[in-house]
Amino acid sequence: MRFVAWVRASQAVLFEAALVPACVGTAAAVAAGSPFDAAHFGLILLSLVAIQAGANLLKGYYESQDRSVPPSSAGSWIAFDSGAAVGLAKDPRNVLRAAWACMAVGVAAGLALVAITGSLLLLAFGVAGFVLAWSYSSPPLRLSYRGIGEASTFLAFGPIMTVGATVAFGTAGIVESFLASLILGFLAAAISFARYFPNEPEDRAKGKRTPVTLLGGRRAASVLVGLWWAPLGIALLWYSQDPRLLLALAPLPFLLAACVLLPQAVAGRRRFPPIIGLTVLAHLLAGAGLVFALLR
Repeated sequence: MRFVAWVRASQAVLFEAALVPACVGTAAAVAAGSPFDAAHFGLILLSLVAIQAGANLLKGYYESQDRSVPPSSAGSWIAFDSGAAVGLAKDPRNVLRAAWACMAVGVAAGLALVAITGSLLLLAFGVAGFVLAWSYSSPPLRLSYRGIGEASTFLAFGPIMTVGATVAFGTAGIVESFLASLILGFLAAAISFARYFPNEPEDRAKGKRTPVTLLGGRRAASVLVGLWWAPLGIALLWYSQDPRLLLALAPLPFLLAACVLLPQAVAGRRRFPPIIGLTVLAHLLAGAGLVFALLR
């Protein structure tokens, strides 16, 4: 059971947000003629997932330090539970140590890939990704506390991860990778944005400046709808130039379902986990569609 608690605290259900850009960026490179290298791909996956796990544990550790109000999403696997990291270890600092251990594994894998490829551009992508992962919840920057966490999520899980994976295989396919990264970045930001809604009461009590506490539920919901539809607009424009990209529209039914559920959820302050789940599924299907489209 302790293992399960660590898995939940690391928010492993959201690791697909790092796995998908790695697969799409690799597919863009291979489709453009770069040879596939299993070792490169393995190091990309290890680096991205380890750094994401570390960042999630950092968020859990720092959020658990303020226990002035009970968690709004206690026990949830998909909405953020600020109490998930509490009790994982006798010494709470061990959670922090585990977070930095994951970060170290991710950095080591990334540096190994840079050493193999000799690419300074890849190093730049890696440094940018690490800084965004660390600064999302960690002091002193704590971007998610300042209402700009989604901008960092868009960059980290969009262009940095996707184009970075392409660069690991060379320079071929960067244009396609960048276009795909915009789709993935918007959907990743939508996942992060949607997870603020169920935690609004807790975040207000703690003084967190999240988009939902700043804008209010209804206006924030309008922004979330925009984050859902922006990637579909990009996919449609891309499809008009390349019919293969029809597969990138695979998330459409799930985003339509999320749009139907959203007004009732905002009005009743509940039923947000299904909306978050639909957004995660949309991100996963968009990635799968992009991979198949690029490799056709």
